[in-house]
Amino acid sequence: MQFHRFFNTHTIYVIINEKIYKLNRKDLSREEVNELPKNSMENPIMVLNKCQFDMAKVYLLNIQNPFRISLYTAELYNKIGFLSDDELEIYKNELEQFGHDSFML
Repeated sequence: MQFHRFFNTHTIYVIINEKIYKLNRKDLSREEVNELPKNSMENPIMVLNKCQFDMAKVYLLNIQNPFRISLYTAELYNKIGFLSDDELEIYKNELEQFGHDSFML
């Protein structure tokens, strides 16, 4: 996912452990908010839920998968709290070990 592309048109929120955070477009830092605003044409939002990502994580981080996420995308998911530092390090090592291109999805 290319978060920065969506920042041009949407405010992005993430849900982690039942808490809602608004992502800062400059550095992807999180600011906790009490509730999601209503989505509208004037104020479009995108919501990413960590639980949904967790269900797809095995698929997205499988280096044998031709549709795996890129290292850059994995680093973004790490920055917003969807991937742990350990998971990111393991993924980096697997990509390096098997010589896979890190510029996938």
